[in-house]
Amino acid sequence: MFQGDRLQISEEVHDALSTSKPIVALESAIITHGMPHPANLSTASSLETIIRSKGVVPATIALINGKIHVGLTESELIQLSDPQSKISKGAVKVSRRDLGPVISLKKTGGTTVAGTMYIAESLGIKIFVTGGIGGVHRGAESTMDISADLLELGRTPMAVFCAGAKSILDIPRTLEVLETQGVCVASYGDEQDFPAFYTPSSGCQSPWRVGDADAAARLIYTQLSLPTKLSTLLGVPIPSQHAEAGAEVQKSVEQAVRESVELGIDKRGKEVTPWLLKRVGELTGGKALGLNVNLIENNARIGAEVAVKLSEMYRLESEKGDALKYLYSPPSSHNQGTSTLHKPNGQMVEPSLAIGVEETIRPTQSTRPTSIPTPSTKIELPEPSVLVFGSAAIDLTSTSPHTLEPRTTTPGTVFVSPGGVGRNIAEAAQNLLPDHAVQLISAFGTNRAFIPTSHHHHTQGVSNEGLSDSCSVQSELEEADSFGKLLMLELTAAGLRTDGLIGESGKSTAVCSLTLEKNGDLVAGVADMGIVETLSPLTIEDTIRTRSPSMVVFDCNLTEEVVRAILKTCGQLNIPTFCDPTSLPKIPRLTASLLSLLPASPTDSRPLTNISPNILELDHLYNLVGTLSEKSEEIESRSWEYINSLNLGYEWRGKVDNWLSKPDRQWIKDQGIIPKMIRLLPFISSFWLKVSSKGLILLELASSPTRITPHSGDGIVYNIDSKIHRGKYLVLKHYLPPDIAQDEIVSTTGAGDTLVGGLVAGLVNGKAKEDWVGKALEGVKKSLKSRRAVG
Repeated sequence: MFQGDRLQISEEVHDALSTSKPIVALESAIITHGMPHPANLSTASSLETIIRSKGVVPATIALINGKIHVGLTESELIQLSDPQSKISKGAVKVSRRDLGPVISLKKTGGTTVAGTMYIAESLGIKIFVTGGIGGVHRGAESTMDISADLLELGRTPMAVFCAGAKSILDIPRTLEVLETQGVCVASYGDEQDFPAFYTPSSGCQSPWRVGDADAAARLIYTQLSLPTKLSTLLGVPIPSQHAEAGAEVQKSVEQAVRESVELGIDKRGKEVTPWLLKRVGELTGGKALGLNVNLIENNARIGAEVAVKLSEMYRLESEKGDALKYLYSPPSSHNQGTSTLHKPNGQMVEPSLAIGVEETIRPTQSTRPTSIPTPSTKIELPEPSVLVFGSAAIDLTSTSPHTLEPRTTTPGTVFVSPGGVGRNIAEAAQNLLPDHAVQLISAFGTNRAFIPTSHHHHTQGVSNEGLSDSCSVQSELEEADSFGKLLMLELTAAGLRTDGLIGESGKSTAVCSLTLEKNGDLVAGVADMGIVETLSPLTIEDTIRTRSPSMVVFDCNLTEEVVRAILKTCGQLNIPTFCDPTSLPKIPRLTASLLSLLPASPTDSRPLTNISPNILELDHLYNLVGTLSEKSEEIESRSWEYINSLNLGYEWRGKVDNWLSKPDRQWIKDQGIIPKMIRLLPFISSFWLKVSSKGLILLELASSPTRITPHSGDGIVYNIDSKIHRGKYLVLKHYLPPDIAQDEIVSTTGAGDTLVGGLVAGLVNGKAKEDWVGKALEGVKKSLKSRRAVG
């Protein structure tokens, strides 16, 4: 591996390497030297798009200012392709022999086939796609001009897809050298002819042939699983629709070769190839360039398809051992040097994830009239600026100064207080906002109550003596259950409105019973929170549209259908959202909605605006999104397109590495916190990571630079500077926790919810973060010192 900071791997490629996703390497000499500007940029971008469309990660390799980059951002591609840019001026071709000098002299260069292979294989990348390989130059018997590509193919074990050798070369001698180097050469498709770049046949035969992606993957897998790994060169003929035009260009190639001999240029060594290429361009009027693009795009498509098959084989190997035992059927014959690998008996089909599927949603709300007891007189309340959807519960908190013993009771105290993630957030936010600014939308349980009423009547001709003047008549009514009544009394006492609560007949109001250690840490608990799952998507959508709040907040106690309804409705109305994941088992209710609502364009808003996970919840969310994304090529392609649009190149990585270099931040690096949040940015705009005693970490895409001071939080402000996100900044900040002694902590329950409520209030107020994040953290301090969830 490369030492120090010489190697810069993009977020997308790093993720693919760590999760064994299929990767295709791409060279950059075609950008710096092979094509004119801007065709070089459009071709490089097109190749990456084609590869991503197959569910594969492209890894374009280049050297920039003396550092090896594997995976380029949009900004890096643009600058590398422009010969007048600061980066690209003086760019050199980088083969294997040039790596040391270019790195030590801090130069920029485009990697050749040999240079790209050396770097890619060192990282474990198994497939590389290029246009055409170098080879034996005409007249090499006297000049010894033989491309380093051929020697690299003999010593670097990986698969290379190309359109054969460039047609200006001596192809018969090129194949001889490849044979001497021990390289397996195979033609891809129905014919065994070795292609000659612009034409499907060079007049030479390949020793082997593979008919399709399955056969190619099996060949590559076998070559790389031998005791000494071996390389494979696959010659892909130019697509048939371009063959006729290719034949015309080939005539120009032959004319240019004749002219080089007549003018004596063929004796000038390294000057021969550039002269021939330039002359071919002149003779064809630019047609050669268009064909060059067509054939390399075709190579990229086929290389990516094979990469997917090869990845499946390695996955099968990790599960069952040698994949060939399960996939290979021996050929019935060996004909004229052709080896045909039969297809496996069954296709491996990955389940696809539907995007933007409309669902039929039915209301589940009770229509029975409900009596809602409230200690306050009913008044006309203003429209809320914040809607909070989530659980509202009664917390029963048990503590004891004694050691808790199993299977017996322990003397102590039981404290009753209002709770529920949604309710806690609503109270904390309301404490910092104007009266009635927050409306909590939740559910409570109701029971049937029979209320006796008196109905007076007189019967003509009958004596009333001995009879009562009235008959007892019972009226049926729904009233809140015991915990429901207590909940509404507590809401009113906390200054929260109760007009958003919905009664559910026959259900129980949510209750959470917690048992705490002497130091306030949670030992165990039982939560009966199911009633919140009765909230209807239609009711939620109607509430949001009617209220038009400044922000919608929700916890993940809600059903997946309700979460999707919230995100979809708020997206349509451009209302910011804030989610608290609640707990690990609840996170899947969020992830499916995030993936299904991922927009097609990186310019569109993300499905979720804010999220406040802890480290475990971030890990779980990262793993779930990664696993589900892999099952949908479209989602995977969209998410990486967004990440790449952020231009998180060497400047960003340098800032992050420098910031993480301090010993007290090593834990952030060790837990991979920043890469995980970056991977989730296509789905979520802002992260407020709760890190317990270490404080709060913010990562967000901001419209203006944020001040970085000890008072306002230490961190990084990165100017994205791309046409998609022009004027946007990626902000990373670490806020220290509130200063509180351990013996002052009464209970940690509700501290995270209190922090979220404070953040919501600050976001709604619209003031600078340095003015209100500190207040939110102070609220946490009060919560930690209180027996109530929100202090």
